Amino acid sequence: MLKDHNHEVRRTAVESLGKIGDPTAVPSVVPLLTDPIPLVRGAAAQALGRLATPADEAAVAGLTEALADPADNVRQAAAMAIGDIEPSPRQLAVITTLAHAADVRVRRTVVHALQSLDTSHVASALLPLVDDLDAEVRQGAVACFGNSDDVRAGRVLKQRLAQDPSAAVRAQAAYHLGEARGIDARSVLQAAAATEQDSGVRRWIEAELRSLRGSD
Repeated sequence: MLKDHNHEVRRTAVESLGKIGDPTAVPSVVPLLTDPIPLVRGAAAQALGRLATPADEAAVAGLTEALADPADNVRQAAAMAIGDIEPSPRQLAVITTLAHAADVRVRRTVVHALQSLDTSHVASALLPLVDDLDAEVRQGAVACFGNSDDVRAGRVLKQRLAQDPSAAVRAQAAYHLGEARGIDARSVLQAAAATEQDSGVRRWIEAELRSLRGSD
């Protein structure tokens, strides 16, 4: 059914395989990442997120390429699948090569794929993205550093909280500051609270300060 001439049959088949959860289906699903129909490609990416592991090199490689797919639904499904699979540091290094794509949609997808993972091993490749012209890319990059053990994370978060023109980016930085290494998070948050004009960002700052006080 994965090779049926009707794309709805192919989509239904690959969705069903994903729900069944049998990892032996991975080699049969991977080719559908290049199906001519975006709905099928997206369904294949979603299924691989449920079926594949880092050991499935072809699946991870195919999902990495899908991060640059012209269809939004395919890129988003590939990003979610990569987050579910949790690729190895070596595989993450390949994924980060797309972080500098000219297409902002691809850069957004890459940081979305990586932001729930430990990106300590690829932090240097992501560092330029904290200064990206696109706020959504910067926010994703900040999330990546917030979830990493990289020694530069504290500096990145402090800088974005103090200087970023986007309230969403500043809020993301505040959210992660409490666990950042190599920085006095309390002092940074208190200084930001004294000058922050956006009420939403202030709420995140105050929440982190309460969390820090609760851990004393």
